Amino acid sequence: MTVLRLGVYRLPAPEAAVIRTIVQLYANDVAFPWTMVNVPPYDALLVDESATATERAEFARIAGAVLALTRRNSGSSPHTLERPIRADKLQQWLKSTERALLATRPVRSAMEEQAALEIEVSDSVRFTLRRWPSALLLRNDPDNVRMASLLARRTLSAIELAELGEIALPRCVMFLQTLRSAGMLELHVAPVATRAHAEEPPRMQGNSAPARSEFMRGLIGGIRRRLGLGATR
Repeated sequence: MTVLRLGVYRLPAPEAAVIRTIVQLYANDVAFPWTMVNVPPYDALLVDESATATERAEFARIAGAVLALTRRNSGSSPHTLERPIRADKLQQWLKSTERALLATRPVRSAMEEQAALEIEVSDSVRFTLRRWPSALLLRNDPDNVRMASLLARRTLSAIELAELGEIALPRCVMFLQTLRSAGMLELHVAPVATRAHAEEPPRMQGNSAPARSEFMRGLIGGIRRRLGLGATR
């Protein structure tokens, strides 16, 4: 089953709690694929109507759809929801958004989804920042700020980023995927001939390759579960 990711940005804590409760109430409905998440990318994002033009442009890069919460009696328009938040109105918008997203989303096999994740975990791919991430992406998280600072200064692979930042590798991979989904990263792929000189001698490769392959499968499976994609087979 497809899992769709719903987030909130700079909403009052009581409203965020109401939205989370509504999503939990519908969680047992097999026809309701939405789950609340705290980090991008999002399939849908709920924000306040006061968001600036710059923030709205950022929302468009990391969310499939954006719903703005407005004042009472402010009038209804597409992708707005009047306060106070009503469960039926929110569910109606989510259902409509779900249909629109699934109608335009390309169907990818499990192998294609895994290949997309393997870009971040490959030691032949390195990354640098194209520009400094917004507050929406950084989430006021010290680890995110540290990783962004490192990527702004150097070209790094996920493993190098984890080592220099002293941050768990799965966390680094998820942050890299978030940045890449938002178009914030420049990718640098090493040529095959260059990579060969950096690899272990053939005798050692025979011993380490199975272990490394198993490690990578486990890493990707854990990341897929945290992103709501399900485990790989």
